[in-house]
Amino acid sequence: MAEWLRNKRINMKININIETDNSAFWNCCESSENPTFEYAEVERILKEIMPKFEHRDFGKCIDINGNTVGTYTVERDSEE
Repeated sequence: MAEWLRNKRINMKININIETDNSAFWNCCESSENPTFEYAEVERILKEIMPKFEHRDFGKCIDINGNTVGTYTVERDSEE
């Protein structure tokens, strides 16, 4: 880490929007008429985008099928 950055406090606001209306988020293969929501897909997307917050201020959320299902933005304010 750069020396000048060690003595600064950085406040971050992170906005994440994920549309969960496609098949990557729903288990429709069950014999039930009521599909269940797959939280694992949301967790997978979060794990994919979290490392990018350090270097990027915005980006896309991509589901396991390669579809763009959302966006994220990072706002930074630094204090001395």
